[in-house]
Amino acid sequence: MSSPSDAGSTTTAAQHQRDWSLQSLLIASHAGLVAIVVLGFGISLLAMTIHATYRQAEADLLGAAQVLLQDLGSRNDPSGLVISELYAHRFGKASRDHAYYAVWDASGQMLASSKALPPHAVRSATVPPTHGPRPFVARSQGIYLDVIVATPDDGQLLIGRPLAKEFDGLGWTAARLLTVGLICLVLGGWGAIWLARRIAKPIERMSNTAERITSRNLSERLEARQTPREITRLAIVINTMLDGLKSSFDRQVRFTADASHELRTPVSVVLSQADFTLSRERTPEQYREALETCLQSARRMKRLVDDLLVLSRADSGCLNLRHESTDLSSITEQAVRLLQPLADRRNIRLQTDLHSAPLIGDADRLSQVVTNLVTNSIQYGDMNTTVWIEAFAKPDAAFLVVRDTGPGIPLADQPHLFERFYRVDRVRTQEEETGTGLGLSLVAEIVAAHGGTIQVASTEGTGTTMAVQIPTNSHA
Repeated sequence: MSSPSDAGSTTTAAQHQRDWSLQSLLIASHAGLVAIVVLGFGISLLAMTIHATYRQAEADLLGAAQVLLQDLGSRNDPSGLVISELYAHRFGKASRDHAYYAVWDASGQMLASSKALPPHAVRSATVPPTHGPRPFVARSQGIYLDVIVATPDDGQLLIGRPLAKEFDGLGWTAARLLTVGLICLVLGGWGAIWLARRIAKPIERMSNTAERITSRNLSERLEARQTPREITRLAIVINTMLDGLKSSFDRQVRFTADASHELRTPVSVVLSQADFTLSRERTPEQYREALETCLQSARRMKRLVDDLLVLSRADSGCLNLRHESTDLSSITEQAVRLLQPLADRRNIRLQTDLHSAPLIGDADRLSQVVTNLVTNSIQYGDMNTTVWIEAFAKPDAAFLVVRDTGPGIPLADQPHLFERFYRVDRVRTQEEETGTGLGLSLVAEIVAAHGGTIQVASTEGTGTTMAVQIPTNSHA
């Protein structure tokens, strides 16, 4: 079980991690990458230099050994061997650079050696090769490097020297690499800071703009000019999202205002009728008449509230539909039968052409679709005309078509027909029974919830046709 101090340290570490800014992360990552590259390059270059130095020293010692072997072959007494002046000069004149040698016979007895032979200068336990790219045995001990070759009589000849001079050169090389590396790190750090600021500046500018965006100020937009392609795309995506939010918010505000306006009328009727009726004693008939007026207004309010509830559920994605086998033709037939009295009052004939149209859907919601579409054609169509209702099926889809010969819908109003509370100007002048302006909005939401579409074709003076298409096996 962790202690409170451990938990506190973990929280603090997590807080520090969250507090890292994008600019800091960019600087740290860029500087770290530069450091890794510089360090890797420096180590690789130093390693190659060391390797080349040792190979060159081995080649020099091998050349000196071959000269000694030639000299050894021409002498009877190996004690007089001397390292060639040419190679001694290449090895270095300083005492610390003096080379040494030793010669052994096949039995391992030392035949000759130079003065001040280092303790590690002993014969090789393995026989040196005489052929191949490396006909010798190389051995290093600290700063010393030895090369051992085979003599003609199967003995061994060792020649070696300290690499103090080379080590000095390697030290200078390492110092230069370190200096150049530090310069590269400083330049890389400055470049990282410049690049991080250049990248973070538009993001910071976008953040400042986003902080100013509130529900009262949705017109602000993120600036996307002179920014990297990815940031520009992000700004465009966010601006598009803000456009959608503003449009949705505006619709919500307008929807709330329209709903309040629609509810105010029946509430005012109920209040005024109640105040008027209670202002003095009334006869039973007058009380009954007042109650009937209040009942009509209450029914209108209930219908409006029910419609608002359905639309609210649709907006939140909670318009739960029953997915059951049903027939659009049967649903249409029942709805038309219920609407026949309304059509009779306006002397409108309902002409049906219904064919079997099975589908998977919510029968009650689809009945609302039929009822609203037919009711619109009855209420807003001309008297003494005919409304045609068709239901039929095609492969993978069921269709409902409602057509009237009414005055039609102006072209300018057609794109707004399914907006909530939208009414064509001529409709606003009609009596209150004409509805709340939510009928077609409900139709659109229910059809969309079934995965279907609705199309409108209308010409002024000719009439209007509403065509609904719903997939047969919709599970939207």
